[in-house]
Amino acid sequence: MQPTVEVRCGGHVTLLFAIDKSSRLPRNQGSRGAGFSVHHGVVMEATLHTDEALAPAPFMAGIEPDPQRATTPRAVSDITIVDALGEPLEDTGLYLDFLQACRESTLLRDHERLEVRVSLECPTSQGFGMSAAGLMALGEAVHALTGRGRPTQYHKMAHRIEREHGAGLGDVLGLSVGGVELRLEPGAPGWPGHAVSFACTTPVLLVWDSTGERHTSLYIDDPVWQTSITEAGEKSLATLRQGNWNKERWSALLEEARAFAERSGMLSEDQRATVHQTVLNAIVEHGLQAVCAARLCMLGSSVVVLPRNLDRPPTNEELERLERHVRQAGLSAMQTEIAPVRHPN
Repeated sequence: MQPTVEVRCGGHVTLLFAIDKSSRLPRNQGSRGAGFSVHHGVVMEATLHTDEALAPAPFMAGIEPDPQRATTPRAVSDITIVDALGEPLEDTGLYLDFLQACRESTLLRDHERLEVRVSLECPTSQGFGMSAAGLMALGEAVHALTGRGRPTQYHKMAHRIEREHGAGLGDVLGLSVGGVELRLEPGAPGWPGHAVSFACTTPVLLVWDSTGERHTSLYIDDPVWQTSITEAGEKSLATLRQGNWNKERWSALLEEARAFAERSGMLSEDQRATVHQTVLNAIVEHGLQAVCAARLCMLGSSVVVLPRNLDRPPTNEELERLERHVRQAGLSAMQTEIAPVRHPN
Protein backbone atom coordinates (compact mmCIF):
# COMPACT_ATOMS: atom_id res chain seq x y z
CA MET A 1 0.00 0.00 0.00
CA GLN A 2 1.40 3.39 -1.01
CA PRO A 3 2.00 5.91 1.82
CA THR A 4 -0.59 8.71 1.99
CA VAL A 5 -0.75 11.83 4.17
CA GLU A 6 -3.29 14.58 4.65
CA VAL A 7 -2.01 18.02 5.64
CA ARG A 8 -3.60 21.39 6.20
CA CYS A 9 -2.10 24.84 5.87
CA GLY A 10 -4.19 27.89 6.61
CA GLY A 11 -4.11 31.08 4.58
CA HIS A 12 -2.50 34.41 5.33
CA VAL A 13 -3.76 38.00 5.35
CA THR A 14 -1.47 41.00 4.96
CA LEU A 15 -2.78 44.24 6.45
CA LEU A 16 0.10 46.51 5.39
CA PHE A 17 3.42 46.10 3.60
CA ALA A 18 6.37 47.69 1.82
CA ILE A 19 7.74 46.09 -1.36
CA ASP A 20 11.39 45.11 -1.74
CA LYS A 21 12.24 43.63 -5.15
CA SER A 22 15.68 45.24 -5.38
CA SER A 23 17.50 41.89 -5.51
CA ARG A 24 17.57 39.79 -8.68
CA LEU A 25 17.41 36.64 -6.54
CA PRO A 26 13.83 35.54 -5.72
CA ARG A 27 14.92 34.31 -2.26
CA ASN A 28 15.92 37.88 -1.35
CA GLN A 29 12.78 39.54 -2.70
CA GLY A 30 9.77 40.05 -0.50
CA SER A 31 8.12 42.58 1.73
CA ARG A 32 8.28 44.03 5.17
CA GLY A 33 4.85 44.22 6.68
CA ALA A 34 2.31 42.94 9.16
CA GLY A 35 -0.55 40.47 9.03
CA PHE A 36 -1.78 37.18 10.43
CA SER A 37 -2.31 33.53 9.54
CA VAL A 38 -5.80 31.97 9.54
CA HIS A 39 -7.07 28.43 10.10
CA HIS A 40 -8.86 27.96 6.78
CA GLY A 41 -6.78 27.63 3.65
CA VAL A 42 -5.65 24.46 1.87
CA VAL A 43 -6.34 20.82 2.67
CA MET A 44 -4.11 18.43 0.75
CA GLU A 45 -4.03 14.66 0.35
CA ALA A 46 -0.81 13.30 -1.14
CA THR A 47 0.27 9.77 -2.01
CA LEU A 48 3.85 8.79 -2.83
CA HIS A 49 4.29 6.31 -5.69
CA THR A 50 7.52 4.70 -6.86
CA ASP A 51 8.24 3.42 -10.36
CA GLU A 52 10.85 0.72 -9.88
CA ALA A 53 11.55 0.62 -13.63
CA LEU A 54 12.99 4.12 -13.31
CA ALA A 55 14.92 3.44 -10.09
CA PRO A 56 18.73 3.62 -10.41
CA ALA A 57 20.44 0.22 -10.65
CA PRO A 58 22.17 -0.85 -7.42
CA PHE A 59 25.93 -0.48 -7.48
CA MET A 60 28.02 -3.50 -6.55
CA ALA A 61 31.76 -3.42 -5.90
CA GLY A 62 33.76 -4.77 -8.79
CA ILE A 63 30.96 -4.38 -11.34
CA GLU A 64 31.12 -1.59 -13.87
CA PRO A 65 27.82 0.35 -13.94
CA ASP A 66 25.99 0.89 -17.21
CA PRO A 67 26.78 4.18 -18.96
CA GLN A 68 24.51 6.98 -17.73
CA ARG A 69 21.77 7.88 -20.14
CA ALA A 70 21.84 11.41 -21.55
CA THR A 71 18.33 12.06 -20.20
CA THR A 72 17.08 10.24 -17.13
CA PRO A 73 13.34 9.46 -17.32
CA ARG A 74 11.34 10.87 -14.43
CA ALA A 75 8.09 9.76 -12.90
CA VAL A 76 5.36 12.33 -13.56
CA SER A 77 3.28 13.61 -10.65
CA ASP A 78 -0.49 14.12 -10.87
CA ILE A 79 -2.05 17.25 -9.35
CA THR A 80 -5.79 17.86 -8.94
CA ILE A 81 -7.09 21.16 -7.58
CA VAL A 82 -10.67 21.97 -6.59
CA ASP A 83 -11.92 25.30 -5.27
CA ALA A 84 -14.23 25.90 -2.32
CA LEU A 85 -17.25 25.17 -4.55
CA GLY A 86 -15.79 21.85 -5.67
CA GLU A 87 -15.00 23.17 -9.15
CA PRO A 88 -11.74 21.95 -10.74
CA LEU A 89 -8.91 24.43 -11.43
CA GLU A 90 -6.66 23.65 -14.36
CA ASP A 91 -3.49 25.63 -13.59
CA THR A 92 -1.19 23.26 -11.66
CA GLY A 93 2.07 24.89 -12.74
CA LEU A 94 2.83 26.32 -9.29
CA TYR A 95 2.74 22.87 -7.69
CA LEU A 96 4.62 21.11 -10.49
CA ASP A 97 7.39 23.71 -10.33
CA PHE A 98 7.68 23.12 -6.59
CA LEU A 99 8.01 19.35 -7.10
CA GLN A 100 10.65 19.98 -9.76
CA ALA A 101 12.56 22.11 -7.24
CA CYS A 102 12.31 19.20 -4.79
CA ARG A 103 13.91 16.92 -7.39
CA GLU A 104 16.69 19.39 -8.07
CA SER A 105 17.37 19.49 -4.33
CA THR A 106 17.32 15.65 -4.16
CA LEU A 107 14.34 15.77 -1.80
CA LEU A 108 12.47 13.70 -4.41
CA ARG A 109 14.04 10.97 -6.53
CA ASP A 110 13.49 10.57 -10.28
CA HIS A 111 11.59 7.32 -9.78
CA GLU A 112 9.19 8.87 -7.24
CA ARG A 113 6.00 10.70 -8.07
CA LEU A 114 3.17 12.23 -6.09
CA GLU A 115 -0.56 11.96 -6.58
CA VAL A 116 -1.94 15.12 -4.99
CA ARG A 117 -5.48 16.38 -4.42
CA VAL A 118 -5.65 20.02 -3.36
CA SER A 119 -8.84 21.42 -1.82
CA LEU A 120 -8.99 25.21 -1.48
CA GLU A 121 -11.16 26.51 1.36
CA CYS A 122 -10.72 30.20 0.50
CA PRO A 123 -10.91 31.96 -2.88
CA THR A 124 -7.78 32.73 -4.90
CA SER A 125 -6.58 36.26 -5.76
CA GLN A 126 -8.46 37.80 -2.83
CA GLY A 127 -5.57 38.46 -0.44
CA PHE A 128 -5.90 35.20 1.51
CA GLY A 129 -2.52 33.68 0.57
CA MET A 130 -3.81 30.57 -1.18
CA SER A 131 -0.73 30.02 -3.37
CA ALA A 132 1.58 30.26 -0.36
CA ALA A 133 -0.67 27.95 1.68
CA GLY A 134 -0.69 25.40 -1.14
CA LEU A 135 3.08 25.40 -1.48
CA MET A 136 3.59 25.17 2.28
CA ALA A 137 1.17 22.25 2.44
CA LEU A 138 2.91 20.48 -0.45
CA GLY A 139 6.29 20.90 1.24
CA GLU A 140 4.92 19.47 4.46
CA ALA A 141 3.48 16.53 2.52
CA VAL A 142 6.76 15.73 0.74
CA HIS A 143 8.64 15.98 4.05
CA ALA A 144 6.14 13.68 5.79
CA LEU A 145 6.22 11.12 2.98
CA THR A 146 10.00 10.99 2.47
CA GLY A 147 11.51 12.15 5.78
CA ARG A 148 14.10 14.10 3.77
CA GLY A 149 15.33 17.60 4.45
CA ARG A 150 14.17 20.10 7.04
CA PRO A 151 10.97 22.16 7.09
CA THR A 152 12.95 25.37 6.49
CA GLN A 153 14.25 23.98 3.17
CA TYR A 154 10.70 23.53 1.92
CA HIS A 155 9.71 26.99 3.18
CA LYS A 156 12.59 28.57 1.25
CA MET A 157 11.59 26.74 -1.92
CA ALA A 158 7.96 27.78 -1.45
CA HIS A 159 9.00 31.43 -1.22
CA ARG A 160 11.20 31.17 -4.33
CA ILE A 161 8.57 29.42 -6.44
CA GLU A 162 5.91 31.90 -5.40
CA ARG A 163 8.13 34.82 -6.38
CA GLU A 164 8.94 33.19 -9.72
CA HIS A 165 5.18 33.07 -10.36
CA GLY A 166 4.77 36.74 -9.42
CA ALA A 167 2.63 35.87 -6.40
CA GLY A 168 2.70 37.03 -2.77
CA LEU A 169 5.77 38.79 -1.47
CA GLY A 170 5.45 37.94 2.22
CA ASP A 171 2.80 35.24 2.63
CA VAL A 172 5.26 32.34 2.99
CA LEU A 173 7.35 34.26 5.53
CA GLY A 174 4.21 35.13 7.48
CA LEU A 175 2.95 31.53 7.41
CA SER A 176 6.33 30.25 8.56
CA VAL A 177 5.87 31.95 11.96
CA GLY A 178 2.07 31.93 12.23
CA GLY A 179 -0.04 33.98 14.62
CA VAL A 180 0.02 37.76 14.21
CA GLU A 181 3.32 38.60 12.57
CA LEU A 182 5.55 41.57 11.93
CA ARG A 183 7.84 40.96 8.94
CA LEU A 184 11.02 42.85 9.77
CA GLU A 185 13.21 41.81 6.83
CA PRO A 186 12.08 40.67 3.36
CA GLY A 187 12.94 37.36 1.75
CA ALA A 188 12.73 33.63 2.33
CA PRO A 189 12.10 32.24 5.84
CA GLY A 190 15.20 31.57 7.92
CA TRP A 191 17.38 33.95 5.94
CA PRO A 192 17.31 36.65 4.70
CA GLY A 193 13.66 36.98 5.70
CA HIS A 194 12.92 37.61 9.36
CA ALA A 195 9.58 37.84 11.15
CA VAL A 196 8.32 37.81 14.72
CA SER A 197 4.82 36.92 15.89
CA PHE A 198 2.53 36.61 18.87
CA ALA A 199 -0.33 34.23 19.61
CA CYS A 200 -3.88 35.49 19.32
CA THR A 201 -6.80 33.07 19.22
CA THR A 202 -9.80 35.01 18.02
CA PRO A 203 -12.56 34.45 15.43
CA VAL A 204 -12.53 36.70 12.36
CA LEU A 205 -14.80 37.17 9.36
CA LEU A 206 -13.44 37.27 5.80
CA VAL A 207 -15.58 39.17 3.30
CA TRP A 208 -14.94 39.52 -0.43
CA ASP A 209 -16.45 40.45 -3.77
CA SER A 210 -16.29 37.27 -5.84
CA THR A 211 -16.21 39.33 -9.06
CA GLY A 212 -13.13 41.26 -7.98
CA GLU A 213 -10.16 38.86 -8.10
CA ARG A 214 -6.83 40.69 -8.28
CA HIS A 215 -3.45 39.07 -8.85
CA THR A 216 -0.62 40.44 -6.73
CA SER A 217 1.55 41.15 -9.79
CA LEU A 218 -0.93 43.81 -10.99
CA TYR A 219 0.31 46.00 -8.15
CA ILE A 220 3.83 44.94 -7.27
CA ASP A 221 4.95 45.10 -10.92
CA ASP A 222 3.46 48.56 -11.47
CA PRO A 223 5.97 51.38 -10.68
CA VAL A 224 3.31 53.83 -9.51
CA TRP A 225 1.68 51.33 -7.15
CA GLN A 226 5.10 50.15 -5.94
CA THR A 227 5.97 53.68 -4.87
CA SER A 228 2.68 54.51 -3.15
CA ILE A 229 2.50 51.13 -1.40
CA THR A 230 6.10 51.17 -0.21
CA GLU A 231 6.04 54.77 1.05
CA ALA A 232 2.83 54.11 2.97
CA GLY A 233 4.10 50.78 4.27
CA GLU A 234 7.43 52.11 5.51
CA LYS A 235 5.66 54.89 7.39
CA SER A 236 3.44 52.40 9.19
CA LEU A 237 6.34 50.02 9.87
CA ALA A 238 8.36 52.82 11.48
CA THR A 239 5.64 52.94 14.15
CA LEU A 240 5.11 49.19 14.52
CA ARG A 241 8.82 48.38 14.84
CA GLN A 242 9.06 50.43 18.05
CA GLY A 243 9.05 48.26 21.17
CA ASN A 244 8.30 44.58 21.61
CA TRP A 245 5.89 42.84 19.25
CA ASN A 246 3.13 41.42 21.45
CA LYS A 247 -0.60 41.67 22.15
CA GLU A 248 -0.14 45.17 23.50
CA ARG A 249 0.51 46.32 19.92
CA TRP A 250 -2.87 45.19 18.58
CA SER A 251 -4.48 48.63 18.65
CA ALA A 252 -1.43 50.12 16.91
CA LEU A 253 -1.69 47.43 14.22
CA LEU A 254 -5.35 48.27 13.61
CA GLU A 255 -4.57 51.98 13.42
CA GLU A 256 -1.65 51.54 11.01
CA ALA A 257 -3.62 49.12 8.83
CA ARG A 258 -6.32 51.77 8.45
CA ALA A 259 -3.75 54.50 7.74
CA PHE A 260 -1.91 52.31 5.21
CA ALA A 261 -5.09 51.58 3.26
CA GLU A 262 -5.73 55.31 2.94
CA ARG A 263 -2.14 56.50 2.29
CA SER A 264 -1.38 53.79 -0.28
CA GLY A 265 -4.48 54.54 -2.33
CA MET A 266 -5.92 51.05 -1.88
CA LEU A 267 -9.07 52.36 -0.24
CA SER A 268 -9.61 54.78 -3.12
CA GLU A 269 -10.34 52.01 -5.62
CA ASP A 270 -14.10 51.77 -6.15
CA GLN A 271 -14.52 48.02 -5.73
CA ARG A 272 -12.51 47.85 -2.51
CA ALA A 273 -14.24 50.95 -1.18
CA THR A 274 -17.65 49.39 -1.85
CA VAL A 275 -16.78 46.16 -0.01
CA HIS A 276 -15.31 48.15 2.89
CA GLN A 277 -18.35 50.43 3.16
CA THR A 278 -20.76 47.50 3.00
CA VAL A 279 -18.98 45.85 5.93
CA LEU A 280 -18.91 49.12 7.89
CA ASN A 281 -22.65 49.55 7.31
CA ALA A 282 -23.28 46.04 8.65
CA ILE A 283 -21.19 46.70 11.75
CA VAL A 284 -23.08 49.93 12.47
CA GLU A 285 -26.51 48.43 11.80
CA HIS A 286 -25.86 45.64 14.29
CA GLY A 287 -24.42 48.01 16.91
CA LEU A 288 -20.95 46.44 16.90
CA GLN A 289 -18.82 49.57 16.36
CA ALA A 290 -17.17 49.18 19.77
CA VAL A 291 -16.45 45.48 19.16
CA CYS A 292 -15.46 45.09 15.49
CA ALA A 293 -13.09 46.81 13.08
CA ALA A 294 -13.05 46.36 9.29
CA ARG A 295 -9.66 46.34 7.54
CA LEU A 296 -8.65 45.72 3.92
CA CYS A 297 -6.90 42.45 3.01
CA MET A 298 -3.94 43.05 0.71
CA LEU A 299 -4.29 42.72 -2.23
CA GLY A 300 -7.80 41.46 -2.90
CA SER A 301 -11.23 43.05 -3.13
CA SER A 302 -11.71 41.88 0.42
CA VAL A 303 -12.10 42.94 4.03
CA VAL A 304 -11.51 41.19 7.34
CA VAL A 305 -13.59 41.90 10.44
CA LEU A 306 -11.30 41.95 13.49
CA PRO A 307 -11.81 42.60 17.21
CA ARG A 308 -11.06 46.12 18.37
CA ASN A 309 -9.99 44.73 21.71
CA LEU A 310 -8.47 41.27 22.09
CA ASP A 311 -10.03 40.98 25.53
CA ARG A 312 -13.49 41.29 23.95
CA PRO A 313 -13.48 39.48 20.57
CA PRO A 314 -16.75 39.25 18.64
CA THR A 315 -18.79 36.16 19.40
CA ASN A 316 -19.63 33.61 16.74
CA GLU A 317 -23.24 34.74 16.88
CA GLU A 318 -22.23 38.38 16.27
CA LEU A 319 -20.09 37.37 13.30
CA GLU A 320 -22.93 35.23 11.96
CA ARG A 321 -25.20 38.28 11.97
CA LEU A 322 -22.60 40.26 10.05
CA GLU A 323 -22.08 37.37 7.63
CA ARG A 324 -25.79 37.15 6.86
CA HIS A 325 -25.92 40.91 6.33
CA VAL A 326 -23.03 41.10 3.83
CA ARG A 327 -24.26 38.02 1.97
CA GLN A 328 -27.65 39.65 1.53
CA ALA A 329 -25.76 42.64 0.09
CA GLY A 330 -24.27 40.36 -2.59
CA LEU A 331 -20.84 39.68 -1.07
CA SER A 332 -19.24 36.38 -0.08
CA ALA A 333 -18.05 35.66 3.46
CA MET A 334 -16.72 32.98 5.78
CA GLN A 335 -15.81 32.73 9.44
CA THR A 336 -12.38 31.51 10.46
CA GLU A 337 -9.91 32.26 13.24
CA ILE A 338 -6.34 33.45 13.62
CA ALA A 339 -4.00 30.45 13.49
CA PRO A 340 -1.51 29.50 16.24
CA VAL A 341 2.11 30.57 16.27
CA ARG A 342 4.46 28.12 14.55
CA HIS A 343 7.78 27.00 15.95
CA PRO A 344 10.25 26.92 13.03
CA ASN A 345 12.95 24.24 12.96
